[in-house]
Order: sequence, then structure tokens, then C-alpha cells
Amino acid sequence: MRFAVLSDIHSNYAALRAVIADAERRQPDCWLFLGDYVTDCPYPHRTVEFLRGFAGTHNCLMICGNREDYMINQRKYPQPWEYGSKSGALRYCFEDLTDGDIDWLASLPFTLRPEIPGCEPFIMCHGSPDSINYLFHTNTREAEIMISRLGEYGCRLMLCGHSHIPYIFRRDGRMLVNPGALGMPVNGQNKAQYAFIAYNGDWHPEIISVEYDMELTAAEFAESGLLEKSGVWGRGLLGTIRTGVNYTVLAVRLVEKFSRETGLPVTDESLWERAARELKIPE
Repeated sequence: MRFAVLSDIHSNYAALRAVIADAERRQPDCWLFLGDYVTDCPYPHRTVEFLRGFAGTHNCLMICGNREDYMINQRKYPQPWEYGSKSGALRYCFEDLTDGDIDWLASLPFTLRPEIPGCEPFIMCHGSPDSINYLFHTNTREAEIMISRLGEYGCRLMLCGHSHIPYIFRRDGRMLVNPGALGMPVNGQNKAQYAFIAYNGDWHPEIISVEYDMELTAAEFAESGLLEKSGVWGRGLLGTIRTGVNYTVLAVRLVEKFSRETGLPVTDESLWERAARELKIPE
């Protein structure tokens, strides 16, 4: 059996279509989606609409990521998301999605343990089987603990996303596979990433990088109004798309540091602009 594994699309539609086209040439038997389909890039409704249609015509298994959870919870328990660097991209996303979109996202499970005829069971999660927000990297103590727990789930393979960094981590016949971020890689490259896994009694994963028209995505940041509404965050996202450097996380750390030093709230745009200057995020 052959599986295409996609994660962390983040509404990057041009990257999504390029990966779908590349994976279709490899003829997967099943498509596995690990969450974070929305937020950060323009027109998230378009991405959800495409995925809903794709799931209706292809053999797909899909789970929920933390970004979907943000949107679901915003509808239940509204937070004061305002346009600007701190939460403007989240507000833009929430306003672009329809109730039907959020209903569909809310229908997705947080984890799956598929049992597919002719294939041994495996675990699908976004962060970890216990938390969609759990963040760990390969060759760390957390990864060692996670891979040692696979026996609890009666499987040898766990698929996870969230970190935006692809890896294949093996120990004692068990395996963790992160396909990387399809829409927002942060491992120093600017290509869309996914994984392709073959099963023939054992698992054979491959991390694949795909070129796409990132300038089309960049143009839509301005066209959609997202860039204006998200301030430094939006500029950081564009920098990440073009370079694979995680500018938004770096900016958040600096803003929190500046906030402690000055007593200004983290929503203060002067702190974000100061962070942008230090990180040399382009205007």
C-alpha cells in the first residue's frame, strides 16, 4: 500500500495544489492529512472547500490540528482578536471561514488509529496522541519517550506534524515520521514538503520537497488584505515562505522580551516593529 502524508498546509493553496499534483503521480492508495489546514496564508475558506471536495472523491483520512481548534474555540468562546501583528492573521482567518467550514473542521478527530486491510495499524496525530499542541523534534528525549510508547498503541509507526520540520526517527523497529510543513516549512528551505510511505510488511517512508509558485501566494497576501491586517506577523510569514526561516516565532520571542523590559503590552505595534528591525524582516 502507498500513502501520501500531508500536514501543516496553513492555507497555502499554491503549495497544496503543487503537492497534490506531485503525489497523484505516485498513485497513493490513501491520503493522510495531519491537521493545520488553515490560518496564516490567504483565503482559508478556499483551502477548506478544496479539502472537503477532495475528501469526497479520494480515499482520505483527516485529523484536526491546533489551528483548526483555534477557529472552533473562537466560535464557542470568542476572544478579542484585533487586526495587527498579535492576532490579525487569526481574525482574518476566522472571518474568511464559513460556519459550514468550521462545522466540518469540528467533525475531524484529534487522533486516529486506522486499521486498513492488508496493512498494520498506525497512529495519526498532530502534536502527539495526547495533545495537538505537543511539540517535539527528532533525536530529543521527548522523541525517545514518544517512540518508546508506541507499544501502548499496538503499532510501530506514528505520523505527526506541528513542528514544521520533517524527519524520520527510528528506534528498535519503531518509527516516528513527520512530513514537514506543506505550506510553511521552517527547516531552511522554501519548497512544499510532504511524505510518501510504502508498506509491504514493513514501512518505507520518504520525505519529498516540491517547488511551487510562492510568489503567487505572496501576491495574494496583499490582494486579500491579509498583509495589511496582520502587520509584522504577515511580513514574517512571507519571509518564512521565501526562506524557510521561522520569523514569526523569532519575532514573538523578541516581543515578549521587549514587553518585559518596557512594561508595554505584547499587542503594542512598536514592539513588533522593533522586532522586525532586529530580525531584518522586509517591509
